Amino acid sequence: MESLKKEDRRKIKPKFIGSKEQKAKGQGRVVMINVTESSLDILRSKKVLNNVQYYTALKLRRLWEKSRIGSYTSNFNKVGDINGWNDMAVDRIDAIYKLSRLHTWVGDYAFHLLYKICIEDHTIKEASAIYQVDRVYLGKRLREAIEELKKFFDQSYD
Repeated sequence: MESLKKEDRRKIKPKFIGSKEQKAKGQGRVVMINVTESSLDILRSKKVLNNVQYYTALKLRRLWEKSRIGSYTSNFNKVGDINGWNDMAVDRIDAIYKLSRLHTWVGDYAFHLLYKICIEDHTIKEASAIYQVDRVYLGKRLREAIEELKKFFDQSYD
């Protein structure tokens, strides 16, 4: 069987760029976007986030995913026991604890902003509509929140 190239696995769909009035008149432009990319990938490609901020945000996404995955029938008496056997519940509890500390560290607004963009995969435009603030302001707040997230990950030990 012939292996697929990277370009063949992309899901590319057209997206209209412009206002509703322009769309009604047949004006504006249509661009092709890869719908399998996350909003973080798009922000990185548009140079809104640098590489360090991008990987820090991905680390938050991995931490969130780890906190949601686990065995519900785990033996919670072995949480402190480290003798070579690693229960997924221990990792889950640790991830939940780190998320709780992170929420305290960065504050409510920054945590919700990180959640909307890094976890729920909203774009800055969508998040600015949700919070009813300017996109430029929200972009600055996102970069500040990611910098605080980086400080949190740097000071916490794994």
